[in-house]
Amino acid sequence: MIKINLLGDALAQAGAKKGGDKGSAEPVQVYTGEGGSRSSLPVAGVMVGLLLSAFGGVYYLWLNSEVTKAENRRADLERDKKQYEPFIALEKKFREKKDSLQKKEEVMTTLKRQQALPVHFLEELANSLPDDVWFKRVSQKGMTVTIEGEGRNFESINTFYGNLQSRTRWFKKINYPGAYRGASGAFEFTISFELQNAV
Repeated sequence: MIKINLLGDALAQAGAKKGGDKGSAEPVQVYTGEGGSRSSLPVAGVMVGLLLSAFGGVYYLWLNSEVTKAENRRADLERDKKQYEPFIALEKKFREKKDSLQKKEEVMTTLKRQQALPVHFLEELANSLPDDVWFKRVSQKGMTVTIEGEGRNFESINTFYGNLQSRTRWFKKINYPGAYRGASGAFEFTISFELQNAV
């Protein structure tokens, strides 16, 4: 862009006065080059905008492809799930059947042990009983056994109590408050203990 200095006429007139005889002087034209740097700024802005737009477009395409991959993966998983659902149901059924059989086996084992328990209990009780001690009454509530009996003397009853204490595999928490002489002349006693399932 060319700018014309309008002061050229005034400079020319001043020069004419100094030059003396020269009747006229040509006007002086002044040119400035300021327009070149200003015109480059809009171009740079346009280039930055285009670069940002291109980056945004690429990022959008990448996100779109990732979403598509995720949706495809989800569809594949849903398809696999539907394919394996019969096998999952069958495995669940077998697991429930296995748990049921295990519970039945535990019940049968417990019943078998409880059936054999009275036999072993009576055997261990008979082995613990001295000759001069006898029972009048035996009762059981849960796993607690209470024995009411008589003995010829304190020593035989204490021997019976010691025999029960030595058989820790079968008897525990033995309670023997003591004995007293009854009306018949024999010594009466009451012993209670908990029976352990040692079969």
